Amino acid sequence: MLLAVAVLSMRDRYTAAAALVLERNNSQMLEAVTQLDNEQRDRSAIETEMDIISSRVFAGRVVDAMNLVEHPWFNTYLPASADDEPSTFPGNLFAAVKTTAKGLLGLGEPDGPRKLPSLSVQRDRAITSLLGVLSVTRNGESLAVTVRVSSPDPELAAALANTVANVYVDWSRELKKQAMSDAVGFLRERANQVASRIAENEREITNFSGLNQLASDERDDLVRKRIDEMNTQLTAARVELAGIRASREQGQRVIAGTGDLEGTSLESPLLTTLRGEQALLARQRAQYASNFAASHPQMVETDAQLASVATMISAEIQRIVDDLAGKEKVINGRVQQLETQISEMQATVRQRSLAEIRLRELERDLLADQKLHDLVVARLGGLDPFAEVAKPSARVVSVAEVPTTPSFPQRGRLLAGGTVGATVLAVILAVVLEATDIRIRSGQRIGQVVQLRNLANIPKGQSSWFKSRAHILMRLISTPRSTNAEAFRSLFLACRAQFTGAKAVILVTAPLPGDGTTSVALGLAFSAASDGVRTLYVDLDPQSLRVAMACFDEAEHPSGTAIEGMYAPTDAIRPVPGLDHLDTLMSGKRGGHQAQPLMESENVRLLLAKLRASYDLIVIDAAPVLIVEDANWLSPFVDAVLLVTRFGRTTEHELIGAVSRLNMNRAPLIGTVLNCVDPHGRAIQEPLGAVSYPTQARTYFIS
Repeated sequence: MLLAVAVLSMRDRYTAAAALVLERNNSQMLEAVTQLDNEQRDRSAIETEMDIISSRVFAGRVVDAMNLVEHPWFNTYLPASADDEPSTFPGNLFAAVKTTAKGLLGLGEPDGPRKLPSLSVQRDRAITSLLGVLSVTRNGESLAVTVRVSSPDPELAAALANTVANVYVDWSRELKKQAMSDAVGFLRERANQVASRIAENEREITNFSGLNQLASDERDDLVRKRIDEMNTQLTAARVELAGIRASREQGQRVIAGTGDLEGTSLESPLLTTLRGEQALLARQRAQYASNFAASHPQMVETDAQLASVATMISAEIQRIVDDLAGKEKVINGRVQQLETQISEMQATVRQRSLAEIRLRELERDLLADQKLHDLVVARLGGLDPFAEVAKPSARVVSVAEVPTTPSFPQRGRLLAGGTVGATVLAVILAVVLEATDIRIRSGQRIGQVVQLRNLANIPKGQSSWFKSRAHILMRLISTPRSTNAEAFRSLFLACRAQFTGAKAVILVTAPLPGDGTTSVALGLAFSAASDGVRTLYVDLDPQSLRVAMACFDEAEHPSGTAIEGMYAPTDAIRPVPGLDHLDTLMSGKRGGHQAQPLMESENVRLLLAKLRASYDLIVIDAAPVLIVEDANWLSPFVDAVLLVTRFGRTTEHELIGAVSRLNMNRAPLIGTVLNCVDPHGRAIQEPLGAVSYPTQARTYFIS
C-alpha cells in the first residue's frame, strides 16, 4: 500500500535528448583532407569534452541563456506557485500533506515577503538544480555525445536539451576564435620583439668589432703575422747566443789549461798567424834538438821564440773570449726583448680571442633570432588570414523533440518490481525473524528445551470488537461445551492420570506475570468440579485477585471475609454460584495490590492437611516463579506443580530459568501448559484436539 501511494504520488518527469558530434583534433584551416582523417580524438579528450558540458561554468551559461534564475523549479529560493506542486495523485495529496506538515510543525511562511539571497547565490542554486537533471553519455568509442535533460514540463525539457547543445557549439566556437585571436596577437608581438632584438644584436656586433679591432678576414690579422716574424728572429737569436756561449766557454777552458786549442771554434787572423809561427818554431826546435844540445844557443833562442808565440796566442784567445762575452750580452738582451714583445703580443692575441668568442656568441644569437623571426612570421602568415574564421569543436546532429510520455516514473514497472522486491524482503525478514525468534509456540519445543511434557494446549479466548471479553470462569459456566472447555478438560484428565485414587494438591505458576496462571487454574478447577470432584480453588497470586473476584457476586464475597494471613480459613471459603463442587479461597483484601504476609511453613502444612480432608482436589494459583518465591516456598506441601507458558510470548530463556528455579527447590514439576494458543500461528503442526479444528468444533458445538 505504501508503495502504491508513493508511486501514485510521484511527479511525472519527461526526458529530452539532443545529440552532438565532437570534431577531430583541432587543426589549421584549409589543411589537407588526408591529414584531417589521420587525426582522431583520443578517449581522454572526449571524456574531457563531456566533463566540460557537465561543468558549473558551462551550466552557468545555460542558466543565463534560459534565465533559469527566474524559474522556481531551478531557483528554489523563489516561492513555488500552485502549478509547481505534483498533481498526479488524486486530490493533490502531496500538496495537502506538505501544507499540513508545515502547519503542524510551525514551518509556515512568516508574515510578509520572504527576503531572497543575493543574485549570485540564486544563480548557484539554479546551476546546481540544472546539473541535477542534466546527463551526458556516449556509446562505446563513438564521437557522438547525447545530452539528456529531465523536467516535469516536456516542452521545457526539450528546450533545455537544445539550448545545452547549441550553447556548447557556440561556446566552443567562441573559445576557438578567442584562442586564434590571442595566438595571432601573441605572434605579432613576438615578431616585433624578435625583429627589435635582431637589430640590436647587429648594432652590438658592429660596435664590438670596431672596439676590439677585430678583422673580418683572417688574412688581415697583422698581429699574428708580427708574432710569427718575431718568433723566427727569437729562434735565430737564441741559436746565435748558444754558439757564442759555446765558443766563449771553449776559450776559457783553453786559457785555464783544461782544454786544447785544437778542436775549438775560436778563430781570428792573428791567432791563425801565431799558430802557424808556433808550428814552424816547433819544427825548427825539433831539428835543432836532433843536432844540438839543450844549452845550444840555437835551442835557447828557439825556446824563447816559442814561449813568446804562446804568450801572444794566450793574449789573442783572451781577446777573442772578451769579444764573445760582449756579443753574448748583446744577443741575450735582444732575446729578452723579443720574448717580452712576443708575450705582450700574445696577451693581445688572447684578448682578441676572447673578443672573437663573444663576437661568435653574438653572431649565434643573431642567427637564432633570425630563424625564430622567420618561424614566427611564417606561423603568423598561416594564422592571420583565418583569424576571424573559427570552426567549433562540435556540431549538433539531432535536436531534442518534445517528449509525449514521461520517462519517470514508470508506474507499472515500479509497482511490479516493488511488489516483487517487497515480497522477497518480507520473506527474508520473516525467515530471519523466525530464525532468531526463541518464543515458545509448541509443546514439542517445550519438550526439546526443558525435557518436560506439555500436558495441554489452551486456545486463545474469543474477542469481540464491540464488547469486552468475558472472564474465563463465566464463559466456561455459560458454555460448558467449547474448545476452551475441552482443552481444560484435557488438562484435568492428564493430571488425574498422575494421581489415580488419591487426593491431590496442584500448584499452578508461570515464569512471568501475564502468562495466564489464573485462567489455567480456574479452568482446571472448573473441569474437575464439572466431573464431580470436590474442588477448592486457592488464589495466592495478589495480582490475579481482582480478576478472580470479578466472577463472583459482591454479596457472596464481602471484603472482610477473605483470608488475611491465612487465618480463619473456614470463614474465607466461598462456593462458586452456578457450579456445584467448586469452592474458592481468596488471600488478602479485595482490591489490594499486595498480599498479606504468609504464615509459617508448619501452619501451611496443617492448613493443607485440613483442606485435604474436605476436598479431593486443591488448585493453588501462585505468583510467577521468576518474580517472587511463593511457588518455591509452597512446593514442599503440594503434590504437583504445573508451569504455565504463554504462546508466542514466553521465551526459551524464561522457560529454562523458571524450570531451573523450581528444580533447585525440588518442586514436583509434572509438566507444562501452553496457554493462549493461536491455531494459525503454530510453528510446529501438532495435534491440539479441538484447538486444531476451530471451525469444525464451533460448528459441532453449535449444532
